[in-house]
Amino acid sequence: MTMARRLIPILVVGLLAVWPASASGYLPPGFIGVSPQNAGTAKDYRLMREAGIYSVRMPLNWSAVEPENPAFSERNWEGFDHEVRLAAREGIEILPFLTSSPEWVAKQGIDLPVATPWQRRAWASFLRAAVRRYGPEGSFWREEAEAEELPYLPMRRWEIWNEENIVTFAAHPEPKRFAELIRIAGRVIHREAPGSKVIVGGLFGRPLQIPPNVASGDFLSRLYRARPIKRYFDGVALHPYVADARAMGAQLTNLRRIMRRHHDGATPLYVTELGWGSESGPTRWQRGLWGQAYQLSKAFSMLSANRTRWKVRGAWWFTWTDEGGSCVFRRSAGLLTAKREGKPAWYRFNEWTGGDAGTVPRIGIDE
Repeated sequence: MTMARRLIPILVVGLLAVWPASASGYLPPGFIGVSPQNAGTAKDYRLMREAGIYSVRMPLNWSAVEPENPAFSERNWEGFDHEVRLAAREGIEILPFLTSSPEWVAKQGIDLPVATPWQRRAWASFLRAAVRRYGPEGSFWREEAEAEELPYLPMRRWEIWNEENIVTFAAHPEPKRFAELIRIAGRVIHREAPGSKVIVGGLFGRPLQIPPNVASGDFLSRLYRARPIKRYFDGVALHPYVADARAMGAQLTNLRRIMRRHHDGATPLYVTELGWGSESGPTRWQRGLWGQAYQLSKAFSMLSANRTRWKVRGAWWFTWTDEGGSCVFRRSAGLLTAKREGKPAWYRFNEWTGGDAGTVPRIGIDE
């Protein structure tokens, strides 16, 4: 009996060592999505469905829809229509993030369109058109209902811009300027589609070069001070890119603390980008093939343990495949290789979603 009692702790430790690092039961179905870096194919969306993915975050680029003033030319919805159609066929919702000013509105796509009354009217017009096309009872869904039996999955969450606190995506990161963008978005979207959610575009957690970049907490604090603002948004998104997943918790805790300080503790957070690369260096976000999988597990474990406390409503892994990566990190951040082979992170990801990881070959199987 004494020997048996001594063996019990050893056996427990041994079981923990071989037990799956994660399990789908810790996070609700649909909590985990993906944020691809390029357009998908019908096969991609089928694989996403098999992997237990029900939400895909996708850019809705204003400059692509309205390359010219819509007063003089037709809006071009074709590219985004195609993605929404492929996703809907597999029962997958699209979470759009609206970004990229067209040339006829601003000199650069990263210029926030709020400097003049004319820019603000153009931004409001685009928002209105997008909601009327893809929101509840939108024209896209009416047209598709006539053409084929497509699941009705209207967009009810709208993320406004992307990493607006860094110069990569906002020419001059300034919370007051962004507040005007959000006020317009909130007025239009809430009026056009009551009950729909407006989400503050994903803030880059701890950017380098401060200034001109603005830390996520500082940006959010100053955004709240640009009153009136609160009634115009329903969620705040974060991109907690960190070297080690444990540091993600400090960023989420800080944003939640700031939201409570501004009497907005009930408003949810969204992690709309999260990821690591599978190559080794040179950036802090590249952790090697097995390191990528390990960081994924740690990140989802933290969200599992703290999502209620942090009020996190979802997390989107960046990115789907390595295909189309435009920088060192992006070229290895996919769950799958460009050939659609599964990395170790792919298998950990499916443990959390309850998906079927066997739908793709394991990386290196043909070597």
